[in-house]
Amino acid sequence: MTKKIAISDLIALLYGRDYAYDILRRFLIEEPTQEYLKIFLQQNLEQFPFAQDCDGILEGIEDIKIYVKKYDVLHNQNHFEQLHWDYTRMTIGPFELPVPPWESIYVQKEPMLFQSCTINVRKTYEKFGFEMAKQNVEAEDHIGLELDFIYRLNQLTLDSAKAEHLQKIDYLLRAQEQFLHEHLLKFAPEFCEKMISNAETQFYQGIAKILLHYLTMDSVVLQELLNIEVIKSEALT
Repeated sequence: MTKKIAISDLIALLYGRDYAYDILRRFLIEEPTQEYLKIFLQQNLEQFPFAQDCDGILEGIEDIKIYVKKYDVLHNQNHFEQLHWDYTRMTIGPFELPVPPWESIYVQKEPMLFQSCTINVRKTYEKFGFEMAKQNVEAEDHIGLELDFIYRLNQLTLDSAKAEHLQKIDYLLRAQEQFLHEHLLKFAPEFCEKMISNAETQFYQGIAKILLHYLTMDSVVLQELLNIEVIKSEALT
């Protein structure tokens, strides 16, 4: 018997994904800003998807809570700069990077940027109408950009769900499931382990733990959704 999900329940699930991927992309695409940290810290992190079902995500949340309780990153400039430097040091430079943020470094025999891996990711972005403003300046297979891509596809899926365009929903969910397996899940686990080992702040250790476990859980959800019939509103009345 085919499982079914009401369109309203699907929309709620997609809003949860929107919340999760927005947080992850913001903290991994560039250095943290005090403006976003203020917004982030006003949220109830226990509401993060799967937080009550996954010990790894819950552990990451606890790491972040412990860190921000000890360090006032919103009002103490030294504390903020320490957090800012932690991301810079690991993923930008100027020294050798302990946590390279590009898929190419992890999956290619020759760890070079702007080769086949970067080009494949670029083509996927372009297929959905997304193009980087400064091509060949930042490689498209940066983990923050890949998370941003999933975030944007999820937003398109959310729009399609609100409009009850079932074929488009299925197409976009398949695209996300494929991208997760062909790209993010091929290198994100190693990236996360490196960040957990090399981060000097519990904040980024927490972010890495959340990402590591959330991607795995989200992949399972996407696979399940692709085997579930979505029921339109009119069929529920």
